[in-house]
Amino acid sequence: YWLAMAPRDARRSFVTALSSIAQRHNLELVSLSHDWVLQLRDTASGRLCSVFGYNFDINPAAAVEICKEKAATSLVLSNQGVPNVPHDVFLNPANPFTANYVSKSGTWGGIQDLVGKYGFPVVLKPLKGTGGLDVMKATCWREVEAAVQHIFGREYGLAVSPYKKVVDEYRCICLDKVVELTYRKVRSSVLGDGCKSVGMLLAERLMAASPEDMAALTGAASELRPEELARVPTAGETVALQWKHNLGQGATADLEIPNERKTCLAEVAIKAVAAVGMRFCSVDIIDVEGEGLMVIEVNSGVMMDSLMVQLGERGKALAERLYESAILRALGIERPVEAYPAMGACAS
Repeated sequence: YWLAMAPRDARRSFVTALSSIAQRHNLELVSLSHDWVLQLRDTASGRLCSVFGYNFDINPAAAVEICKEKAATSLVLSNQGVPNVPHDVFLNPANPFTANYVSKSGTWGGIQDLVGKYGFPVVLKPLKGTGGLDVMKATCWREVEAAVQHIFGREYGLAVSPYKKVVDEYRCICLDKVVELTYRKVRSSVLGDGCKSVGMLLAERLMAASPEDMAALTGAASELRPEELARVPTAGETVALQWKHNLGQGATADLEIPNERKTCLAEVAIKAVAAVGMRFCSVDIIDVEGEGLMVIEVNSGVMMDSLMVQLGERGKALAERLYESAILRALGIERPVEAYPAMGACAS
């Protein structure tokens, strides 16, 4: 869990936002453990709002645990009829806490059967985690075995999912079954000219980039294979440099989303939130080629550090407004909250 901590500089924006909220509403703010544990107290009522990492205590404890484990989230969503990317659980037979839950036939046969069902590529990830850490795409059995060994060396279990051809990924931040903010995660990319390889196009972008953009581009392209770098895209073809959509790994946030699309996303997000039982959370939704919208993850921790960095003052204002609404709700202090237009039916 601590491996998922944000860098201290990024975390500072979050702490600053909560400090401003505390000052504005005359709340007592206490910071513990390098700002990882924050408590805001309304001295008039004595009520307390605690924040651990990016998890606000406005949420039910069991719902938070469901969100933390991706396979549990998938099971709950499927049971409630919410479209989602399936996550099948495989527990670590070498872990003393999970060994007794593994059958004597072991896990490898089940993993092979599932990969055979989905076909390559597949995605393997820890049962718990954030920021895309240790999420691996496998294109052959060797890579599957390497991913299993790597994850089992650190975790008590893993999830296997089919690899989806993602058109776009979105994040919906929700409070009390209302979508307060939606943005699209845009992966770093190059534009083909019909002559240059992906590697050459990337080199041109790097030569013209600022040091900050260079770091983001190289990080985004770090998992590209030699054959992918050597490919010559057609003129006008957009080639993503990464398969993950995490803002912390090079993707950027785009707030310009058509209202019709926002409405469709909100319908899926609210169903997911209701199924899990969360109040303040973010829902990651992907638009899959040929399949439509489906939930990839429900995040109990609402982390907007990268959004604040990328969007500057606008991002800070958006984040502070959302955090403020959640804190006031947790303390029983009601106030009107701006929301998106009422949700309507989606076109098929």
